[in-house]
Amino acid sequence: MFKTAMVVFFKEMKDLLRDKKTFIMGLLIPLTLLPVMLFIIDYSMNSSQRRADDEIRIAVSSKDNSFYRFCTAHDDIKVVDVDNTKAAMESGIISAYIKVSENIDDDIVKDKDYTQDLDIQFNTSSIGSMMSTRKIAYYRDLYFILAQSLKKHVSSAEELRNMISNADINGAVMKEYPYTDDDGAANIDMSSMYFNMLVPMMLILYCCVGSSSTASDLSAGEKERGTLEALLSTGADRTSIIVGKLLATTAMGAMSGLCTVLGLSVYLIVSSGTSSFSLTFFEFLALLIITLFTSMFFAAVNLTIGVYSKSSKEAQTYLMPVSVISLIPTYFTYTLDVGSINIEYLCIPIVNIVCVIKEIFAGSLNPLHIGIVVGWLLLYVAAAFSLTSYMFKKESVVFRN
Repeated sequence: MFKTAMVVFFKEMKDLLRDKKTFIMGLLIPLTLLPVMLFIIDYSMNSSQRRADDEIRIAVSSKDNSFYRFCTAHDDIKVVDVDNTKAAMESGIISAYIKVSENIDDDIVKDKDYTQDLDIQFNTSSIGSMMSTRKIAYYRDLYFILAQSLKKHVSSAEELRNMISNADINGAVMKEYPYTDDDGAANIDMSSMYFNMLVPMMLILYCCVGSSSTASDLSAGEKERGTLEALLSTGADRTSIIVGKLLATTAMGAMSGLCTVLGLSVYLIVSSGTSSFSLTFFEFLALLIITLFTSMFFAAVNLTIGVYSKSSKEAQTYLMPVSVISLIPTYFTYTLDVGSINIEYLCIPIVNIVCVIKEIFAGSLNPLHIGIVVGWLLLYVAAAFSLTSYMFKKESVVFRN
């Protein structure tokens, strides 16, 4: 049986890799699409951030206060007079509206809590407005620092307003507390976030998608082409045939999933300028094992649907919801911390795969968890394969009209 299954496997792999469409959709796109997409997003976000940092346009509720005087002392903050602040923020005329309490200067001079006297309002539906939050927060904190140091040297609100707008004083404070965007740290944090969020989702998605098109072609597709009858007439055991098709479908799903991870890894290494995301030998081996069994699980499920379907079109109709449904459990694990993973999570389909992948990339590899998840995946594969093999032996199912 094994010899026949391997003959079918190599025959199917030869046909699949010969097809340019399969190569492009299953391997090339997962390898290139994700990094290209993320580079474009990063470039767009960084360009927007640079534009937001060049000049901050704000509106202030009143000019008769030290905060307004502080803003006018800085060239990269422009205070704009507007009649309707909400409309001005929605149209992009200003990035934020700062409502200043009438008592802010008196509170500073009298050493009262003045941090609540500033209310900064942003337009949460505007990317430009949200991009400006970091720099506006910097100037707010700089204002608080300056006010804290000046309150000891002034006796009235008017003296405070005059001193806080002094260019030399502002220059000295900015020199001591310079504005930094922390690009390096931001990239590393963003890279970690991408790995925690995108790797499990994209690996599962492409293990499923990579095997679904193959499963459809090797089952329903052969019915349409009329080659299934020729294969069955060879006298080969049907179980061997379905094993060979399952191995070929698994191989395509695994290659598609690994190409996705490789593409994301290249993006992260290039964008962050670090190779800190490299895996140890055992972590890489664990990732290969999980990817292989995840692909086998989806291959078995997709092949079952393909064998049941009368045509490739019908198979694709049934297989599309499988890809969507497979992503739902990944959304529930976005905020799951590696330290919070317990046995219950490892027994839930797909959720257990996400948990193990998170552990691998967090450097917290647990062999027991790997074993539990592989055990469940083997159980799922066995159940799906048994159903597929049963249907494949039924003429009424294979050649149903």
